[in-house]
Amino acid sequence: MIVCKDLVLGYDKNPITPKFNLTIEDNQWIGIIGKNGAGKSTFLKSVLGVLPTISGELSILGDYAGLNNKQISYIPQEREINLADRMSGYSLVMSSYNGWLLGLPFISKKLRSQVDELINLVGASGYAHQPFVTLSGGQKKRIYLAQALINKPKLLLLDEPLADLDPHAKQHFIEALQKIHEHQNLGLMIISHDMHEIACHLDAFIHFSGNGVHYCATIECVKEDSYVGI
Repeated sequence: MIVCKDLVLGYDKNPITPKFNLTIEDNQWIGIIGKNGAGKSTFLKSVLGVLPTISGELSILGDYAGLNNKQISYIPQEREINLADRMSGYSLVMSSYNGWLLGLPFISKKLRSQVDELINLVGASGYAHQPFVTLSGGQKKRIYLAQALINKPKLLLLDEPLADLDPHAKQHFIEALQKIHEHQNLGLMIISHDMHEIACHLDAFIHFSGNGVHYCATIECVKEDSYVGI
């Protein structure tokens, strides 16, 4: 899914990581751990091809970063969208099907069935038809999660999806991720300050630290990092 060879990340030719090598297999669920400024969000943006790397090689789904973005969904930490006051979360998910094409998608029975399935999967069926602007932060994030899955991505990137959620909303979002892991065949990379709450659902971790960037098969090797919260 992802291969890094002698990769260095940074901004404006200023490196923020040393060289590192990683290989992430298909369909793995990976937690990205490290203190603020260590390069976590920079890594996700480099995976998308939004930020150029300083040096080294970065292969995403078998090609250069940015070339396979139709197969990647990304939910950033902060997101602002302007929607019509009456537009529902259901309509937002529906309109995102093949969103890279001009115009709205043809609303077929198959597409409606697919949207219904995703809305149920993320646990948003109780409010999906309400105006999106009236939803709580946790409800909106589950709609965003359904939106991220509508085009059947091979890789899902989440940057602090649990931030600013109350404990109840946080638990509902984690339950939605569990169901996705059970029913969807895709890879996941997630940054979270609440990693201790989702660690048991992940396959491995990438640790960004002062000593470099390395792959950890268990959470044990990064417990010393206070960022993890364990």
